Parts: sequence; C-alpha cells; structure tokens
Amino acid sequence: MSREREYTHPVFAQVYRLIAAAGERGGFGRLRGSVLADASGRLLILGLGPGHDLAHLPPAVTLVVAVEPDPSMRALARGRITACPVPVTLLSADAHLLPLSDSSVDAVLCACVLCSVAQPATALAELRRVLVPGGRLLLLEHVAAPTGHWVGRLQHVLQPLWGRAAGGCSVQRDTASAVAAAGFDVTAVRTTMVWPNLPPVAPTVLGTAVRR
Repeated sequence: MSREREYTHPVFAQVYRLIAAAGERGGFGRLRGSVLADASGRLLILGLGPGHDLAHLPPAVTLVVAVEPDPSMRALARGRITACPVPVTLLSADAHLLPLSDSSVDAVLCACVLCSVAQPATALAELRRVLVPGGRLLLLEHVAAPTGHWVGRLQHVLQPLWGRAAGGCSVQRDTASAVAAAGFDVTAVRTTMVWPNLPPVAPTVLGTAVRR
C-alpha cells in the first residue's frame, strides 16, 4: 500500500470541509488570524487541510510552504492556493520527515493538526529542526482537559470511536507539554476554552512558542 493511500480519508475530508467552513464563520477564522499575526518571512503550514489558513496571512509573510499528506485535502485547498497573495509550495509529505533543510523557515503554523500526527514528539523535533533559531511555532490546537475534569472523562470515553471516525484525531494530547519538551519556550502559550471548539475537541492551546 502506498503512503498516499494510507493518508487518504475522502469522507472525512468532505466532513471536515463543512466543519472548517462553519468554524470560519463562527469565530475560528478570527482565532486563526490572531495566531498568525506573529508570522513573518517564510511560513511553514503543517497540515494545510482545505486551506483556510491562507486567507489570514499577515503582510509580513513572504512565502508559504504547506504540507498536506491527504490528496483529498490537497484537492480542496487548490482554489485557496491560487487566490493566495504570496507564493505557496504544496508538499505531499510526512510531518515526521519533512523535505526541508535545517533552519529554512522563520515560522510554523500548527492549527488543528498535531492532534492527528502519529508521533507528536518526532514531528515537533522536525519542526524545531527546520525553524531558524528563535523561530516561532504558532499553535491553535485542541488538547486534553485537565485530569478529573468532566470533559476529560468524556474525551476518554469517546476517543476510540472518535479516532476512527476523524482520521486518527486524538482528543487526549497534552500538546503544550510536548512542545516544551521538544525545545520550545511556551511562556506565551495559553490553554483556554474558545468558541466554537466544544467538547470533546476542547480545551484549546493557542499562542506562540519560540525555538530555544
């Protein structure tokens, strides 16, 4: 079986297209713009999905390298890539082995993607490798609720079914701790409940981590 075949989730891609579009109208677009405000220079988008991130790029971004392993998602993003005001290079690649040189990008955006990466620690090590020293990791990710919270208990119950239905997405990850362990300063990263993220895809970590 080819790697591209492994990453193909056409039904989930269409469902996610509708969810992402509703999120853009319901306030998630504002959050994307807020997180992306810290981006400048060469931006890597890990997990482009339908491409909504491209509509929120600040003027300081000069080019985009977008990684999206799912061909169904790449097809959904084509129109937004064409409309993007800066050059976009779209790669079919694995987050665990990025085809980029060391210190080749100034910022990385992870928005609703680390939840579905099979080996987060490996992927974060790759992101640190391709970022310049002092480079920025921009985060907008749903994470596990605190231990003992009713949302956490709900996440634990739903995870087996959720993971199968949502393309391998996990609702039980402590992403902020994983980012810190990978060599990033997470002082400016916060965990909060944000609309329209609702359980089990809540709470959310957002903010800018800096490559130490």
